[in-house]
Amino acid sequence: MTPAEPNDALADFTGRAAIFPLPNVTLFPNVMLPLHIFEPRYRCMAEDVLNGDRYLALGLLKDGWEGRYETKDCEIHDTVCLGKVIANEQLEDGRHYLMLQGLRRAKLVTELETDLPYRLGMMEVVEDVYPQIPVIDREHRQEELVDWFRKAYPKLGLETDLILALGSGIQLGELCDVIAHSLKLPSEDAQRLLAQADVDQRSDLVLEMLKLQFRGTFEFAGREFPPGFSLN
Repeated sequence: MTPAEPNDALADFTGRAAIFPLPNVTLFPNVMLPLHIFEPRYRCMAEDVLNGDRYLALGLLKDGWEGRYETKDCEIHDTVCLGKVIANEQLEDGRHYLMLQGLRRAKLVTELETDLPYRLGMMEVVEDVYPQIPVIDREHRQEELVDWFRKAYPKLGLETDLILALGSGIQLGELCDVIAHSLKLPSEDAQRLLAQADVDQRSDLVLEMLKLQFRGTFEFAGREFPPGFSLN
């Protein structure tokens, strides 16, 4: 299945979506995330999502989730990433391998009380904000991000032309999300980026994190690129 353009993919979104809470995984718009679904409650979720509109919101659990993971009471951050399942492989034992395409940031407005084993919520889509009066030179910032990405991943093997195309072919907000997805950020740092709708400020954060990675402050070298399947 060909990944859908975000605007087209959201044409039939009603504001309601299943919520997939995870303790250490953050999905960003404009990227794809493979998911391995094996818990019975989330197999049910996957089947309902696949039989419905295929929207699925991935949210990060807040600290202290360990003792309540089996319940629907674990708190999650109210900024989630709304995605759409674009591919599925179901195994004979009922497990699923899903490919989730990140579409937009969304604010979780309320969770719905249901008898389902998984969580449902009403949410509002959050668009990228480009302040009318920029606080940065956005064209220069694109170049900065690409340059620092090249420095941070010197052994990645990407051709220079490909990296340059990445920076020039998409908007600044999208570039920030793609780079953020490639970094092995601590969960709370990833959530900070997801929660930042202001693109100028988001680009400041991404640039800071790239510089810290280059200087060895964060240990990102072991990151699998592209990332593998995330577990529920």
